[in-house]
Amino acid sequence: MKAALPLAAILLLTVSACDKPKPRPAAVAAAAAAAAGAPTVMPPASAGLAKRPEMAVFTLDMINGAQDPLNIPATIQSGQPTTFSGFGFDPVARTAGKAIDIVIDGVAYGTNYGGERQDVAAYYKTGAVTPSGFRVTLPAGIVKPGPHKMEIRVVAADGKAFHDSATLSFYAK
Repeated sequence: MKAALPLAAILLLTVSACDKPKPRPAAVAAAAAAAAGAPTVMPPASAGLAKRPEMAVFTLDMINGAQDPLNIPATIQSGQPTTFSGFGFDPVARTAGKAIDIVIDGVAYGTNYGGERQDVAAYYKTGAVTPSGFRVTLPAGIVKPGPHKMEIRVVAADGKAFHDSATLSFYAK
C-alpha cells in the first residue's frame, strides 16, 4: 500500500501536467515581439462600410523620414518598419472622423487616430478638427520593394461610410 501511494502521486502529477497548455512557438514569438515593442497590424475601421463620393480632407506629413510625400514622392527603405503620419477629417461634417485607415496597394490598415493637431484647427478655423492626427507603424515586411499606391481613408463622423483621399505614390527600395 505504501508503494502505491507515491506511484499514484506521480501519476496524478503527470496527468495534471498534460492538462496545462503548452506555449506554441508562434505564440511565443508573437508575445516576445509585442513585449519588445514591435509594431503590430491594426484591423481597418472602414471594413464593410460604403464609400462616400466626397474626398477626405487630409495630408500625409511623413513616410518614415521622408517629409512632404504629397509634393515629393517618397523613397523609403523596405525590410524595416514603416511609419506614416498626418491628419484627416470628415469633409461633410467638418469634424474629426471616427477613424483613419491607410490603404496600401488596395489593403487597408488601421491607424492610431485622434492625435491633437492645433495647426489643423487653426488653419480650418474650427476646434472640431483638433483631434484629427493619425500615426501608424507597419511591421517590417508589409511594404515590399517597388512602387506603391496609397490612400488615406477617413471613416465618417457618423461611422456609416468612409471618404478616400487622392491616390498617392511612394517607392520602397
